[in-house]
Amino acid sequence: MTGQFVLPLAFDLAATFFFAVTGGLTAMRKGYDFVGVFFLALVTGLGGGLLRDGLFLQQMPTVMEPHYLFAVLAAMGISLLFGETLNRFTVVFMLVDSLGLGLYAMVGTQKALNAGLSWVPAVLIGVINAVGGGVIRDLMTRDDPLVFRPGEFYAAAALCGSTLFAALVVGFQVPAQPAALAGITAILLVRVTSVRFGWKTRPARPLIRRRNDDGGV
Repeated sequence: MTGQFVLPLAFDLAATFFFAVTGGLTAMRKGYDFVGVFFLALVTGLGGGLLRDGLFLQQMPTVMEPHYLFAVLAAMGISLLFGETLNRFTVVFMLVDSLGLGLYAMVGTQKALNAGLSWVPAVLIGVINAVGGGVIRDLMTRDDPLVFRPGEFYAAAALCGSTLFAALVVGFQVPAQPAALAGITAILLVRVTSVRFGWKTRPARPLIRRRNDDGGV
């Protein structure tokens, strides 16, 4: 890999904060107390990085630095202070969430490539880094993970961006910084365009269906 994609700390903390806010709001909708709000904000904001480092790369999780915990605490406070009022800012949350999705997908893919993995598992780790916090949040609240349900392009957007990044840096030897910007842009475009035009994924169906005796399907 030529060079490295360096994620500015301010962007990293902002993405952690906004992801954690979604976890805090989910906890409040579920009727959890303040302890539940904190832990759901924590796993939503930091879960993707914890899965990436602790489970897949087996490294010391970088997201356990104090400033990340402060971002989670700030998100918890904002959630408790404003509650459902924050849902009025749907467009803002969607844009920031999409940017965070792109940033974490690039960081996860790059860390996996730096650890010596080939591009296919690196792409998958990038996607897990991007969506892992939301998956843990949904599992803890006993909901079907949002990324597995038919709906807006989310994990699919992260997959597109991570694949583009890996293809550029591995296949075409493009420097990591412009390759990451291309991947983030692709994720933003897929997310925003799918929301704007109402593109949805659909439930999976078998391509070959068993025929009944009367000739029906």
